[in-house]
Amino acid sequence: MLSPSSSHALRAMSLDAIRGFESAARHLSFTAAAEELCITQSAVSKQIKGLEEALGTALFLRGGKGLSLTPQGRELYEAGRTALEQLASAVNRLLAVDRESVTVTCTPSFAALWLAPKLAGFQLLHPAIDVRVDASEARVNLEREGMDLAVRLYQVLPDDHSPPLLQEQALLVAAPAVAARIHAAAAILTTPLLVYYDPATRFPWMSWPDWYERLGLNQSAQQPCLYFSQYEHVLNAAAQGAGIAIGRTPLVLPFLRSGQLEVVLPGQTVAGLGYRIVISANSTERPAVQKFRAWLESELALEAIG
Repeated sequence: MLSPSSSHALRAMSLDAIRGFESAARHLSFTAAAEELCITQSAVSKQIKGLEEALGTALFLRGGKGLSLTPQGRELYEAGRTALEQLASAVNRLLAVDRESVTVTCTPSFAALWLAPKLAGFQLLHPAIDVRVDASEARVNLEREGMDLAVRLYQVLPDDHSPPLLQEQALLVAAPAVAARIHAAAAILTTPLLVYYDPATRFPWMSWPDWYERLGLNQSAQQPCLYFSQYEHVLNAAAQGAGIAIGRTPLVLPFLRSGQLEVVLPGQTVAGLGYRIVISANSTERPAVQKFRAWLESELALEAIG
């Protein structure tokens, strides 16, 4: 229980004055305290003077070598520092929003070209959910790696019972200035090729020899080519006018919508891999994961083209 004298002294002390004193005592400088608190040095001096008057004792010794704390000042500094730390901790707890996180794994190209630009939209819908993106070509074990869900690509077969959320379409793309010069398939022969170098040849529809056969062309060894191991680099080079590229929806759609790229020979498209979402057995019941999955499915469905 507070005594009448201590109650009177506490009423004369403001939180700002305690903060000013704690900063000045920590730095042993009114000037440094003023800079830290974004107030004037005279304001700090006035706060300290008010505390000393309320307590009836000096808190600092002011000498030729600068400031030092009196015994009473050291005692108040320790108490004030502890009180401010406890108060800040309590305020942080009261203000904190309960946050959840979702970890998704997907290919680097999907993460860079499609998912990352769209995450701001998810954050607006669900500001209390953090999203962690693991971009990897490896098909990781979700349970073992502690991940919640994966966006997976797979080969769509004619007898599949359930259709994919979205099936890629491969099509030829180039910057507008380059596309304007290609009115027929033969014009590709004089255009630099931008090649997604896939040593495993997993995607034949991403292969230029496959496209040349489809278009009835014979590739010349003299045709210039640029090779890239990352698909996003292929599209960025195409957008800069470096040549013609094989585009994959939905990854190429932002470039087409922005006008950075145009479709070359619009009648030529090839169906590619399908998209599906896989959920970890450990995460199926988590509301945050369900919300992120629903958002992903909705966004992928919007990208479907006929």
